[in-house]
Amino acid sequence: MKYKLIFVSLLLSASFAMAEDMTPGFFDQADGKKDAELKGYLKTLIRDHTLIPYGNGSNSSWEVFYYSDQDENGYCMDMYCDTWQKFSSPGSVVSGCNIEHSFAKSWWGGAKNDAYKDCYHLNPSNSTANSARSNYPLGVPEKEIKTSGSLKIGKRHHDALNTDHYVFEPKDEYKGDFARAYFYMATCYGKDANGNYDEVCKQYQGWRLDNKDVGSKFAMQNDNYLEFQPWEQEVLITWHRQDPVSEKEIKRADAVSDFQHNRNPFIDYPYLAEYIWGVKAGQMVQMSHLVASSDPRFVPGKSNGWSDEETALYDVTTTVQVKKIIRDGQLFIQVGEATYSIMGQKIQ
Repeated sequence: MKYKLIFVSLLLSASFAMAEDMTPGFFDQADGKKDAELKGYLKTLIRDHTLIPYGNGSNSSWEVFYYSDQDENGYCMDMYCDTWQKFSSPGSVVSGCNIEHSFAKSWWGGAKNDAYKDCYHLNPSNSTANSARSNYPLGVPEKEIKTSGSLKIGKRHHDALNTDHYVFEPKDEYKGDFARAYFYMATCYGKDANGNYDEVCKQYQGWRLDNKDVGSKFAMQNDNYLEFQPWEQEVLITWHRQDPVSEKEIKRADAVSDFQHNRNPFIDYPYLAEYIWGVKAGQMVQMSHLVASSDPRFVPGKSNGWSDEETALYDVTTTVQVKKIIRDGQLFIQVGEATYSIMGQKIQ
């Protein structure tokens, strides 16, 4: 499981190094904000960023991927397929892959604008799986299910519209990655705090809802700051909780930040999503009570429905101590009252 890798890294290094533009207090002024105001404030922090040319070559999407999506053996970490191919050089296209908009470009009209080029939702993708996924939203298929690459693709019933539509489901270990990319896109290119549409969405006065062949009709809404329809919101917040931020995701975000010079707040402070789409909706955030993914107290892989014990690691009013202990000649890690092996297995 991917949490084991980050657990080891966390405990041996004591903290994660954030990209250089993640200065102390970067999100502090979110304090006291809630709902639309909170989301709108986060938008002001991340909306203006350096645009990276879409495609291959120097200072391109594929050069970002070379640093953000390459494993220790030189392979491209393709979330759409289990058969990975190697990178050759910065800016070069990986064999059999193309650039996938996880938040489909047709949802706002497809123009080659800021959202089209934003690497926080662009991924290197197996071209066959990318094509099969089409512009469908994230979800759990219920019928007519097929697989392409590592994706499940099929239909679910939309109760409000009384019709079936297609969705795609990634592997469990990537569900949170996709959810946080969606949260980022909804924040960066969704409504501002005053309810105004973003420039990239002006063609349809919000997300595109006029065409049943475009997945946004079933997943998005333009009525308020939440952006997502209730069923999609529930899918995303559930996956966000079930598949917490990993070392892979933190490293990827830092690499993207090095190029774009903005952040994904839902990777840096995962619990912020709860204040917009989850259990903390309607409550004012206190940043001093949140634990960043760079904090030694942050223990990825621990979340399982956000129980009281787990919530203490993300939204705290007391300090949770992380320390190394030696027992019978073996190294263990103590997190508060709990003890773990160095590979992340809970001992007591």
